[in-house]
Amino acid sequence: MMSKNPDTGRLSREVWLEKALEALAESPTHLRVDHLAEKLGVSKGSFYFHFKGRAEFVYALAEYWRDAYTSVVADAALHEKGTPEEKLYFLMQTIIGQGASGMDIPVRALARIEPDIMPVIREVDEIRLQTLRELFAEMGFEGTELEMRTRIFVACHSMDASLAVKMSREEALAQLDDRAAFFTRR
Repeated sequence: MMSKNPDTGRLSREVWLEKALEALAESPTHLRVDHLAEKLGVSKGSFYFHFKGRAEFVYALAEYWRDAYTSVVADAALHEKGTPEEKLYFLMQTIIGQGASGMDIPVRALARIEPDIMPVIREVDEIRLQTLRELFAEMGFEGTELEMRTRIFVACHSMDASLAVKMSREEALAQLDDRAAFFTRR
């Protein structure tokens, strides 16, 4: 549901960014101001109220993706009550439940043509690796095994949605116990 500011009647910056992520997931060509304005049912002037231009918009989009699909999720997992295994389970459930991995490929592809967002991509990778490293270390893993589990988990959950043979969200959630057991097995 699109929310407008009750005082101004304008779409919020977040609505523009949410719609832009959806459009980017469909096709990079959909990340044009005129296309987004049409989808939102507003003029291009609404875009320029929130963003000075494309460069600022693309950077804000990368930051929005970082915050919505990584920072909030990682923070919630680390502050979840329970054992490290329960926190990992919560993290996997959240990633699968919100379809978070589905946005990774489009945003990373955007960075190939918009290299100014690479610092945000690196930050996302660092947050994810640090979060998983912390959880696996709490489980007692160390050294090479800690690093391998961390990287394999991040790669698996970041790129799962890019596989040509798709698994539905329901199928993935049904396999959650087995996925968790795989990553925590000694």
